[in-house]
Amino acid sequence: MLTDSPVVRATGPRVLFLGGAAVTAALLLWMHHLRLSGNLPGLTTIFFIQFAYLDYWATACELLILVAAVFIAAKVPVRTLLRVVGERPATVTAITAVVLCAGAVTVYHNHPLSMDEYAAYFQSQIFAAGHLTGHFPAPQLDWLIPPGFQNYFITVSRATGQVASTYWPAHALIMTPFTALGIPWACNPVLSALSALIIHRLAIHIFADVEAAGLALLLTIASPVFFGLGISYYSMPAHLFVNSLFALLLVRATGLRCLAAGFVGSVALCLHNPVPHILFALPWLFWIATRPGGVRLFALLCIGYLPLCLVLGVGWFEFSNYLRSSDPNPAAPTDTLGHLQSVLSVFSLPTAATLVARAMGVAKLWVWAVPGLLILAVCGAVRWRRNTLCALFTASAASTLLIYIFFPLDQGHGWGNRYFHSAWMALPLLAAAALYRPASMNPGPQDAPASLVLTFEDAQTRSYVMACILLTLVVGVGFRARQMQGFMADDLNQLPHYKSTQPHVVILDPGFMFYGGDLIQNDPWLRGNEIRMMSHGRAADQQMMAQYYPTMHQVYADHHGWVWSAKPKVDDAKKP
Repeated sequence: MLTDSPVVRATGPRVLFLGGAAVTAALLLWMHHLRLSGNLPGLTTIFFIQFAYLDYWATACELLILVAAVFIAAKVPVRTLLRVVGERPATVTAITAVVLCAGAVTVYHNHPLSMDEYAAYFQSQIFAAGHLTGHFPAPQLDWLIPPGFQNYFITVSRATGQVASTYWPAHALIMTPFTALGIPWACNPVLSALSALIIHRLAIHIFADVEAAGLALLLTIASPVFFGLGISYYSMPAHLFVNSLFALLLVRATGLRCLAAGFVGSVALCLHNPVPHILFALPWLFWIATRPGGVRLFALLCIGYLPLCLVLGVGWFEFSNYLRSSDPNPAAPTDTLGHLQSVLSVFSLPTAATLVARAMGVAKLWVWAVPGLLILAVCGAVRWRRNTLCALFTASAASTLLIYIFFPLDQGHGWGNRYFHSAWMALPLLAAAALYRPASMNPGPQDAPASLVLTFEDAQTRSYVMACILLTLVVGVGFRARQMQGFMADDLNQLPHYKSTQPHVVILDPGFMFYGGDLIQNDPWLRGNEIRMMSHGRAADQQMMAQYYPTMHQVYADHHGWVWSAKPKVDDAKKP
């Protein structure tokens, strides 16, 4: 009965329900206004569409979850579920890995959606073959890699045709064993599951309570962003994993653990660019350096950072510059210091468009999480602000949010707020702190004055939160999976509807496609049956094909592009 609901009987769940419903409804109204007004100046089309359209229906779903949780909260066996999950994290995360792997294949279609994703996968194919670069025919580079992507996502040598990812290579290296086994889609699911396991372990350190650790783990795996990025090819799950491991090594800092944390941090710095780890790690580095005996520990941290930063960071800069040296108009600096200055110069004072994009990013944190997660996280951060670990995670999350205000670009493609994902583990941990008392780690008062924050530390609130978790795990994640599956299918559906086991060339016209340039993805040595190219106009395309593929002729065409093959059209083309 409704009268048995925690929302009716207790203040904590009532505030969580009313506050969550109010924020969610406000976001719905904002998104509805955006849908009526059209795209905003300064925002990329894909970012606007994903927020105003895909997130709109997911926000409505979240509002329904908040309401439905009112009716089922009293029936949820909270302590039993939390204890089972808290005591069996390996089993829970193993199941999570299997589910994410299935999602990567069936929902994400084993397809890098954006060039951010493709660049790392492309480089992992090169590493898996035992090389540092792939090779494209130099005269065809502008067909095989859109000119705007050259030396931005993919570094090219116009003299030799060598190609490699422009991003720092640690993520590609992590993906390489999976690529070598023919399962590159399993990389991010495995990293995400390991991240969830580490978040559980961090919660044990903070709370010394298996139920609190079970709650943090459930808040993690039930949040749609964990699923969305976990089945993708983005580097964000790798950032979440290495930053979580970095923090776990430092929670009980010893010389050996600091050395190991430095090594893990160097991997984090070199995943694809150093900014996400720098923003996360700064509070932890300051804490280590200023504690008793901290100079020695900080020195060991720096020693741990040094080797891989020199090899994968500085070394990859110099290697990329070497490849670009044949370009008569290089788009990037020709030395490491110049490149670092170029990276820093990207940051600038925020414009109105930047502030809107960051506000949308915060809204995405809300919409892509268990309902009420942000409310609980803020309350936990304020209430336990004198607790060292809570304060460190709060500082890492805050620095990541605030510094990106000075980054002028929105995230473009992506699921959830991917710029924040490197510090996302702070949210479930701080949310758990709103419902459970952290183990004492510092002398003196740990609790904030009651006037500063409402206490959610009661069984009624936990019942309502658990109901939201269970509903989001089934309905929220399921709805997002359906959305993503449709979005990925629509993207792939832009390719000409031609199937063949014979070698063929697909020439796409991005002018008639939605982000069609991102679909021009090829093997690093053009192995396989299909080569994708970007059109330079029918006349130029025909001349190029006649020169380099003289045995092929056009066998299929539609409004997105055309297909060339050596086999007759009537025997080979399979039209829709």
